[in-house]
Amino acid sequence: MSRLTKRIRWFQKRIQDGLSYRFRTFAGGRFASLCRPTSIAILLTERCNARCVHCNIWQNRGPEDSPSPEQWSSVFINLRRWLGPAQVCVTGGEALLYPYAVDLIEQGVRLGLFVELLTNGFCSDQKTIERLALADPWRITLSLDGLGTVHDRIRGRDGFFTRTEETIRTLLRIRREKQLAYSIRLKTVVMSHNLEALEDVARFANRDGMDVLYQPIEQNYSTAEDPGWYRHSDNWPADPERAVTAVDRLIRLKHEGLAIANTVENLDVMKAYFRDPAAWRVATQAHTAHEKKATCAALGLLQIQANGDVRTCCFMPPVGNIKTQTPRAIWKTRPKWWISGCCMERRMTHGEPHGASD
Repeated sequence: MSRLTKRIRWFQKRIQDGLSYRFRTFAGGRFASLCRPTSIAILLTERCNARCVHCNIWQNRGPEDSPSPEQWSSVFINLRRWLGPAQVCVTGGEALLYPYAVDLIEQGVRLGLFVELLTNGFCSDQKTIERLALADPWRITLSLDGLGTVHDRIRGRDGFFTRTEETIRTLLRIRREKQLAYSIRLKTVVMSHNLEALEDVARFANRDGMDVLYQPIEQNYSTAEDPGWYRHSDNWPADPERAVTAVDRLIRLKHEGLAIANTVENLDVMKAYFRDPAAWRVATQAHTAHEKKATCAALGLLQIQANGDVRTCCFMPPVGNIKTQTPRAIWKTRPKWWISGCCMERRMTHGEPHGASD
């Protein structure tokens, strides 16, 4: 795909996403049913080779009732036919543990989708990483919560940073040698264990033409919802003001021109969350804390689990399965939770903000 073609398709995607965004609230939400997915995630596996302190997915055991490679392939084809050049995030668990992950990424790119891979980069076979790079996806995002032993401790395995750094170097080398266009993003979770290491990641990203996105610590993934999780979690800063100070330092680095993907508004909301987690918990988990008004996830989320189940809200039951229906058919018949039954009706605490303040 030429760079001009990519630009045209990106413009097409932005128009479609913009329309769906407006349909959510335009005319009091009268046209909300016309929304199409704007956040598409495909979890190829819910297995992981890390032992992260902030995630319990790695504790999953036993066989996965996964769709066949052909069924996954059909999902990519159907998404392209339905949505055009949509953005699709391939993730997990650790997506690269799925044997056909790179095949599916290659297919998605050929189809004209904007494919993003979210990976921890812990891969012993750099030939796999080279092949991934040569597929030239839209973006490759790597989890990096610090440099050296900071990252190792958070990921629960010695040598994790060294292996991830090797993957990053391979991606940088192939991009340079082949003059490819994929972007490389680092994703860093702000938590008690790395408050003094956040700036190191920004500088590491900046010197090699990458960028970094920071997100605040949440309740451990793959655990039952606990509104008071931060009261007993070692991941939550004992002194929230230390986290606020750390985020302020990131804001200064952004003003200095470092490649931090968060907006200043987004970072300001992160500070509000650390100061009052009870008030901002739900909006932060929904990644809508920066928006003026929170809206039901079912208006934009299409998440396909490793067993083929489809969710339009992470806190509600699955609404279908891609083994028996196309994503488009599932989307068309999904429950209209934005009209009645939205999870936020029961999960929002009294007085909790429904979005960023003016």
